[in-house]
Amino acid sequence: MLALVIVLAVLLVVIDRVAVYIADRAAADQIKNSQHLSSRPTVRIEGFPFLTQVLGSRYRAVSVKASGVTVGDSDRMVTIRDFDARLTGIDTTRDFSRATADTVRGTATVSYPELSRVIGVPLNYDGANASGAGRLVATETLGVLGASVSGSVSAQVDVVGGDRLQFSSVRVSAADAGISLPQTVTDQFASVFSRQLSLKGLPLGLTIERIVVSRTGVSIVAAGTDVPLNG
Repeated sequence: MLALVIVLAVLLVVIDRVAVYIADRAAADQIKNSQHLSSRPTVRIEGFPFLTQVLGSRYRAVSVKASGVTVGDSDRMVTIRDFDARLTGIDTTRDFSRATADTVRGTATVSYPELSRVIGVPLNYDGANASGAGRLVATETLGVLGASVSGSVSAQVDVVGGDRLQFSSVRVSAADAGISLPQTVTDQFASVFSRQLSLKGLPLGLTIERIVVSRTGVSIVAAGTDVPLNG
């Protein structure tokens, strides 16, 4: 009798794990289509057992990982290297025609090569300011009255409107510390960071909360509440 109970318990666990595997792939396809992603994300439905969550039409948490997500304005598209999100408190209809997450928190990382491509100049990490916020730096050489002038321009990255990056606290310095740059040249260097950068179209309609600039890239921390998952 004990052996039979053990066999049945193992069988139920196997059935549960097979069901969640199938559901993970189905959810990945649905998110790919509803969010217009170029490739299928990796989806993992958390919690055990899975089948009791199906019966209750409520799921504790789901993690989503995607790469190569494209966001921004049509004339200035940005490709996100990595997008990771965790959805909690997901309610669905019986036929899965509608699904909503109570909360979603995610991070999206833009690499320096990609950011350099979009901005139009090579960008790197420039350390942190006194408050701990990371800064970006670009090095350029400009032609001024027939001469070449090299210098660097750095900036802090802020969030505007929930889906745009704005560059502030811009600093310009000549490569030769002994040179004092005229205002017109300073303005030319500073123009690198004159435009805001749109990141509209983040998956799941998330709103940017803060930006973290580090040596590995620019990380966007985003969130949303009562997020529809079917488009």
